[in-house]
Amino acid sequence: MPTYTYECEKCSHNFEIDQKITDPPRKRCPKCRGKLFRVIHAVDHILKGSGFYRTDYRSDDYSKQKLAEEKSAAPAPKCDGCASKKDCGA
Repeated sequence: MPTYTYECEKCSHNFEIDQKITDPPRKRCPKCRGKLFRVIHAVDHILKGSGFYRTDYRSDDYSKQKLAEEKSAAPAPKCDGCASKKDCGA
């Protein structure tokens, strides 16, 4: 159920209320009976994961640069002098 914020035009009383989307908006302030208006807030969450613009539609140059940065930041595998190089992948 969405939470809506209302503010009174007359006394500036500000409050939140949980309402169904189908419920009519509040019209009068519970303190002074003045006219209310619904306060619009910015979205406070970011969608992450596959299927969203930020991760799926970046340019090829950005993807290549990011991959190169990840490879350079990864520590090199340590070789402890194993007899066969195929055992450790070095």
